[in-house]
Amino acid sequence: MAAHDPESAGPDERAATEEAPGRIADDEAAGAQARAEAARARADELRRRIEAAEAEHAGAAAEAETPGPSSRTARVLPAVGLGIAGALAAGLLALAGYLLWQHKTMAQERHSAAEFAAAARQDVINLMSIDYTTADDSVKRVLDGSTGRFRANFADTADDFVKALKDEKIITKATVNHVAVESTTGDSAVVLVSATSHREGPQAPKDQQEPRLWRIAVTLERDGDQIKMSAVEFV
Repeated sequence: MAAHDPESAGPDERAATEEAPGRIADDEAAGAQARAEAARARADELRRRIEAAEAEHAGAAAEAETPGPSSRTARVLPAVGLGIAGALAAGLLALAGYLLWQHKTMAQERHSAAEFAAAARQDVINLMSIDYTTADDSVKRVLDGSTGRFRANFADTADDFVKALKDEKIITKATVNHVAVESTTGDSAVVLVSATSHREGPQAPKDQQEPRLWRIAVTLERDGDQIKMSAVEFV
């Protein structure tokens, strides 16, 4: 059987494949939370049993006025049992704490991935949806949403870009079909975007008026309280 070639897959298929880790992460987070709650319940139950045993032991000790060897043995054995039970309770509480921490970490990662995905979606729309009648505004949106080398390169060619838009009366509409976060590293991420674009207007060539599919890899970085694109690659 021939191996499946990821490059031969369509944009929708690739985007759906890349969104699978997000669904798996949701399932794992839900499972982690359920395990943590179960561990906490077991720890609480064990603590109640320990407290009940301690109360019973204290009552028995108070009744014994002159304890002999047998009574000392009777006190030692429950104490050993209570120590073991206490260690088990501590272990369960530690496990519950770890599972809750894991759930919180995964929730934070999902939130961060959602932020990067939303930023990539908007950046692609700003980059590909342009109108010669508002060319300056189109360029400003791209510059405001970018940083680093990409922003510097775009700024260097912005005047020529605006002139070309106005001379050719270019109007391009774009829609984003799918977005998937490929990887995240601290305050940066690479997001894959599947988009469709087409040109409008009387001067648009007919072959460019037909919808065209794009696959775009957008590199994003946190810049203060904003997320901006620092690199764009059409793949």
